[in-house]
Amino acid sequence: MTGATARCTIALALAGAGAAGYREASSQEIEASPAEALCDGPVIGRVFVENHTIYSPVSDSAASAGVTRRFIGWLRSIANRAHRRTSRGFIAGELLFEEGDCFDPSLLEESERILRALPFIADSDVYAVPVDETQVHVVVDTHDEWTLKLGGRLEFYDRLRITQVSFTEENLMGTGTLLGAYLIEEDERRDLGLRLRALRLAGTRLDGEVGGGRTRTGDFLYESLSYPFVGEVGKWAFAESYSRREDLFRYASAAGSGFTHVNLPIRTRRAVASMARRFGTPGNLTIVGAGLSWDDVAFDGFPEEVTVVSGSDFANPDTADAAIAGALRNQVNGRRAWRFNVLAGRRRIAFVTREGLDALRGEQDVRVGTQALATVATTVGTPKWSPGGDFHELRGTVSLFAGAAGDHWIVNSELTFEAARLLSQSGRDNALRDILGELGAYLYWQPPSATRHTLVLGLSGVGGWRSSLPFQLTLGGRYAVRGYGREEFPVARRLIAHLEDRIKLVGPFPELFDLGFTVFVDAGAGWAGGVPFGMDSGFRAAAGAGLRFGFPAGAKQVVRVDVAAPLVEGGLRDLQFRIGYDVVSLLTGFPNRQARRSRNPNPFAAVFDD
Repeated sequence: MTGATARCTIALALAGAGAAGYREASSQEIEASPAEALCDGPVIGRVFVENHTIYSPVSDSAASAGVTRRFIGWLRSIANRAHRRTSRGFIAGELLFEEGDCFDPSLLEESERILRALPFIADSDVYAVPVDETQVHVVVDTHDEWTLKLGGRLEFYDRLRITQVSFTEENLMGTGTLLGAYLIEEDERRDLGLRLRALRLAGTRLDGEVGGGRTRTGDFLYESLSYPFVGEVGKWAFAESYSRREDLFRYASAAGSGFTHVNLPIRTRRAVASMARRFGTPGNLTIVGAGLSWDDVAFDGFPEEVTVVSGSDFANPDTADAAIAGALRNQVNGRRAWRFNVLAGRRRIAFVTREGLDALRGEQDVRVGTQALATVATTVGTPKWSPGGDFHELRGTVSLFAGAAGDHWIVNSELTFEAARLLSQSGRDNALRDILGELGAYLYWQPPSATRHTLVLGLSGVGGWRSSLPFQLTLGGRYAVRGYGREEFPVARRLIAHLEDRIKLVGPFPELFDLGFTVFVDAGAGWAGGVPFGMDSGFRAAAGAGLRFGFPAGAKQVVRVDVAAPLVEGGLRDLQFRIGYDVVSLLTGFPNRQARRSRNPNPFAAVFDD
């Protein structure tokens, strides 16, 4: 049954049979709450929640069709039986209204978007059915995503590697709880961990998460508790988190170095507590916030435990000599400091809904408008810097966002810049350091004359200057110029463009899953910029093609199977094979994954739920 047909059927049931008749047909309703205020318009009389599972039930006519149709129906039935649908109580708790409230269409629209943003909800539809001049009923119609996932990431470059295996239930017993285990083994990184996350913790709007496990050199642990802004109408938000990790920071080396990687032991501990407040109305908001953060970064194994790796054999590293370890000296600056953080910003954001952008058929809510945020942090107490010194530090971050949409196109862009300055005891300002800039812009165009195509243009730039903590980028890799390995072309700054045509296919079983095809070209350049073992890459380009797969039909998350190769003089070189996700995606946003290793976490990131 399509969404339009379902909406028409429910509207007729409510209008013709009345609320009592509809309650006999569906027991999925929320207990009434008494009206406490007079309304200028209608009052919400009843709220009905239709929490559908993954697939719609198979009709009698389909069940009696041919062998293929019966087989599809059997698979759909098995999937529905194996899946525990999202509970009505959880869905009701996400709504911004309840029975007895004054009817406000904007709250219905915002509730629909909040539900659709949940990772285990494939689609949502929230609409009103008039009963008379004084009362409306509201129907909340949702369809689930498949949530029991056995995941993996497979790559082939020189050799076949399984870099990630995971087993996750994203919506345990329909309560919005995620429970998962995973193994990531990607060169220097080896994480074996467990993860538990609860949305609407203990029936509230609190989100809680905890996880931990082992790395190559030690262990890791993290926990967080947050109350993000509720859609565009929430006024208050706060976040608290703590993490610790012992690991290796991997530096790639330029070709011809005699070794492929250098590993630096690093231990980090961080804690954040912050609160924010919004003033104004949706679409015209002013944001202020304040909080405390603690940062402890240590390099206890430097220089004795710095190692070099040849041929990407991370299981058998060798001790680095003094010259190699010395090349890291400027980025090995331990610290232990408390910071007081303040936030100010303006938000003029709305959302538009489009189909088939990052998903193949599913709907997606995309930000349009503008947002400007500025964060300033200063150390408090007695900070400690290594080597030597107890200077105070002033740190600032500016983030700018802009988005726009037309009938057949969407564009989103973001610019982030951060830097720090040490302040000596005498008050003399020292030079800026830890400068990091990121730029991202994504354009999606769906030609009206070619409805199966979505053309995607992505532009990303990232760079670091005067880094006092480990920092290095590479031009190659699955999130950069595909076709090259992620250890190729170590740089300090890079600029990359992605051009892709995503084509929806009519698959063999469109009722079960979505299928698409893609062709893409990546091009970019990188510059050494004084980073350890860095190089100027020159212009590099690669081309590839692949399949995009969404399960079940209408899913938001799409898995890719890609083959890519560099474009070099004389033709293609060294095919790479990868199973993963979209590189350009509005679902995952703009932040660069390699830069994220080196940047100080934004103390206010968890209060925003975009």
